[in-house]
Amino acid sequence: MNALIEKIKKANKIEDVLNPVNFKTEFNTIVKQIHPDTCTDMGAVEATSKMNIWREQYENGKPFTDDAGIFKTNGYWAHFTSALSNLTASVDNYNMFQQLRSDADMHFKKYLPKECIGLADGTYRFSFEKRAIPLSGLQLPQEHVNWVLNRLLEYIAYLSQSGFVHGGLNPESVFIVPENHGIQVVSFYHLARKNRRIHTVSGRYMNWYPAQILQSKTASSVTDLECAKRIAAYLLGDKSGNAVKFRKTHNEDFINFLLTRHDDAYQCLSHYQQMLRKNFKKSFHSLTI
Repeated sequence: MNALIEKIKKANKIEDVLNPVNFKTEFNTIVKQIHPDTCTDMGAVEATSKMNIWREQYENGKPFTDDAGIFKTNGYWAHFTSALSNLTASVDNYNMFQQLRSDADMHFKKYLPKECIGLADGTYRFSFEKRAIPLSGLQLPQEHVNWVLNRLLEYIAYLSQSGFVHGGLNPESVFIVPENHGIQVVSFYHLARKNRRIHTVSGRYMNWYPAQILQSKTASSVTDLECAKRIAAYLLGDKSGNAVKFRKTHNEDFINFLLTRHDDAYQCLSHYQQMLRKNFKKSFHSLTI
């Protein structure tokens, strides 16, 4: 069988076949070689079809729904088109963070998209330094969830130190960078100053919010910490975000951490990292998605 066709059939993503930096040129070169009109290999039709599906996703993006409506992403950008009033607030908050200049701020920016471009139709496109995909719909092994939660807690600790609460961390607002387990936070609709009144919450994930926060309507880091833990449970396989079901199947200390309330972001991060050192070997695990 044609080696290129075999490579395409075994590939999980377009990046396994070509370099997206030169997407159009490399795509056209490959399709010319494998197209059934010129290639007699029995796998030509399947491989060409797979390449065309990938091209559609790369050029137009795969659709997801978040708190502002539908957005599309191809792994290198996320294009937000709906609920423009929410979208404007999100972009304004993103731009506020991008204007920060201290050393700590520069470290924080690794959790943010590289840039945001306003398009002529009033929509916005965030772009990423490296390939990033939404956590939505993913289920990951424990070793990868460990990394993701650590990144989330670092992000929350910085926000808390700066006096902010994200207020809407969920599988659609957080993307993962498979190459290094980094995260990219792509929506800031619900951002609020700590101890100030909150005006919006995620309707889709309202049951992830602590009850006292919904009652007091006061922004607190507790919201972000609890939502991060819910994301970890979600990634382990419980889409409700409830970690109780994992008590008998996963590391006891890890699950107890998810089920324990923390009020201070830095203490929570410190507690989590101590728990990791006690229960898991420090090593990097390649993530292929």
